[in-house]
Amino acid sequence: MRIFPALAAAAFVCGGLAAPAFADALPMDTPITVNGITTVCTGVGEDAQHDPRWMAYPVRIEFSNNGAQYLTGATVTLKNGAGKVLSVIDCGGAWVLFQLVPGDYSVSATLDGSQVPAVSARFSPPAQGQKRVVLTFKGVPADE
Repeated sequence: MRIFPALAAAAFVCGGLAAPAFADALPMDTPITVNGITTVCTGVGEDAQHDPRWMAYPVRIEFSNNGAQYLTGATVTLKNGAGKVLSVIDCGGAWVLFQLVPGDYSVSATLDGSQVPAVSARFSPPAQGQKRVVLTFKGVPADE
C-alpha cells in the first residue's frame, strides 16, 4: 500500500462476503470486461487524471486515508442492489472505474497487506457525468 497526497471526499460504502467473480490483479489503465461490466484500474498521476477515456465511466471508486491522501493496492468487491457479487478485483492503483447500468450497487474494499478494516459504500450511477465514491480507510495515518 502506498499513500499519495490528494483531495478526497466523504466516504460511503457497504459490502459483504461471497465467491469472487474475478480475483486476478487488473492491469493498469487497461479496460477489462468481467461479467459484462467494463472495469479499469488506474492511478492518480497527471495522465490518469486528465485522460478523457476515464470520464466516460459513470462510477469512479477512490481509496484514501483520513488525511485525504490517495492509497493504492486494494481488493474491491462490487455487488448489485440484491447483494449478488458482480466482480471481485485487485487494483494496484488508487482508482477503479466501472461502466454500470442504472441501479443500486454496493462496493467494499480492503487494502492489500493491511490489517485495517474493510470499508464500503452504497451508490447508484448518475444519469449523466461521473459518480465519485471515496472509500476512506480511517485506520491509515496521513503521510506528513
